Amino acid sequence: MKHDLTITLRNQNVAVERFLRVVRHRGFDLVAMNLEMAQETFQIQITVDSDKPIYLLTSQLKKLIDVKRVVLADNLQQQAI
Repeated sequence: MKHDLTITLRNQNVAVERFLRVVRHRGFDLVAMNLEMAQETFQIQITVDSDKPIYLLTSQLKKLIDVKRVVLADNLQQQAI
């Protein structure tokens, strides 16, 4: 099942690398990614694919120190996580 997420990260050297490592370690395939830099943050829009429940990924992303916000945009309904 595919899921669209928008993640706001602090603009740190390794923040994107840490974020991508969590996606991979949780067993989600990265289908698409768009990264934009806005002042002191990165805005990342990703599409991931997996048979696993999406909360397994979102709960781990929220624990990262560099992550400021995670928004799940599935079924045309946005949920701030």
